[in-house]
Amino acid sequence: MGGHGILVILGLAGLITTPAAAAAASSSPRFEEAACTAPELVGVARCGTVAVPERWDTGAGRVALKVVILPARKPRPGAPALFDLEGGPGLPSTKNAGFYLTEGALYWEGRDVILFDQRGTGGSGGLQCPALQAAEAALRPMYPPKAVEACREVLSARVDLTRYTTDDAARDIEAVRAALGHETIDINALSYGTTLALRYMAREPTRVHAAVLTGLAPPQAMPPRHHATAADKALKLLIADCRADAACAASFPDIPGDLERARARLAQAGGDPTPEVFMEKIRTLMYAPGSARQLPELIHRAAGGDVSWLRQNAAAASGPAFAEGLYLSITCAESLALMPYAAAAAKARATAFGDYRLRRQREACRAWPTARVRVESLGPSRAPVLLISGRLDPVTPPEWAAKLARSRPNTRQLTIREGGHVVDGLSGLDTCFDPLVVKFFETGALKALDASCIADMRAPAFQLAAPAKGR
Repeated sequence: MGGHGILVILGLAGLITTPAAAAAASSSPRFEEAACTAPELVGVARCGTVAVPERWDTGAGRVALKVVILPARKPRPGAPALFDLEGGPGLPSTKNAGFYLTEGALYWEGRDVILFDQRGTGGSGGLQCPALQAAEAALRPMYPPKAVEACREVLSARVDLTRYTTDDAARDIEAVRAALGHETIDINALSYGTTLALRYMAREPTRVHAAVLTGLAPPQAMPPRHHATAADKALKLLIADCRADAACAASFPDIPGDLERARARLAQAGGDPTPEVFMEKIRTLMYAPGSARQLPELIHRAAGGDVSWLRQNAAAASGPAFAEGLYLSITCAESLALMPYAAAAAKARATAFGDYRLRRQREACRAWPTARVRVESLGPSRAPVLLISGRLDPVTPPEWAAKLARSRPNTRQLTIREGGHVVDGLSGLDTCFDPLVVKFFETGALKALDASCIADMRAPAFQLAAPAKGR
């Protein structure tokens, strides 16, 4: 990929493959259709599974990948199917069916949309850690050692945690493509899904017609290495935007001071949340433009001692969908094990967010089975790639996409000025963003793509006062 290294995943066990195992691993994958159980999919979608080996190197084990197909309503001849790749790592793709059935219907007007849960997520053997994801744990320091060890023991009893990697998932994409009979595919990927998309395109350079990668996370930037530095930059940009907004500046003239006062209050109070946990919640609230525009007011309230909003947000954010076990399997092997930790921690400590996330995750990885990885350079795909970035993205800053665009031919970057890591909450999604993406998939043309409407997409107004009770 234009000089960018690509992760190649190697299991801890031996890599010698017997003829029988090789035959099992290379047997043609099949789509096993089953009744759709979600009410909104009945009569609209096709549902089923594609079985793949847990160990691609030997053919051992079995993972049934949950697949949902939204058949094109007015099939366009020759249109590649669109594969949706979710982020995390740890989020299931089939949860996005609701989007495609409503405001995203344009995407499957003329092509099939394929949603399948990455191995270890959702209906594909989800690797959940309930104790780590419980609402009551949301404001406590993350990854308590005993809870991590307990989850490892439960999950290790049924799966090989070293076989849930980006490379395994890329091979799974190819299996689903082959099982469904598509010669080429389009890819719509977000966040970690872009890491997976790059890996698949490197493995299968002729199989992708076009790709849209939103919130680009190149393999070398696997979380949480840059979480603190990326978030610090995004927070400073958000504060600058508030200062440039007359109403926001008048209401909150000293956001950095409010932030320090809030942290000091929490430190003095003791208990949960700690100042470090508070900053981690601030970081995650910057992901979406809607919640980011609430932050000046929320930080101001916290400076005055009101963190009720934080408790409400933490409880609402907790849930079973995220596969914490998969997140650890991938990031422990592909991030923590490879990064220059001391240098990364030093850079993090120079920010308002500190090295909290790095420390907690490194401790968790010490108790987690970890695949061996090495970095190998692979050739580029010829597919046109549209990179979409948010200027205020606190986790995958736009300069990562800019670097890839400079080094890889047939690539174009668009940056949404008031965008974050996701586009949720921005104006123009139905009139600009979605039609633009669909047009690109239809044509594969980058230079001729009229993206001028991106400049008019806006985040909501800054929140200036707490919403009235009952609203």
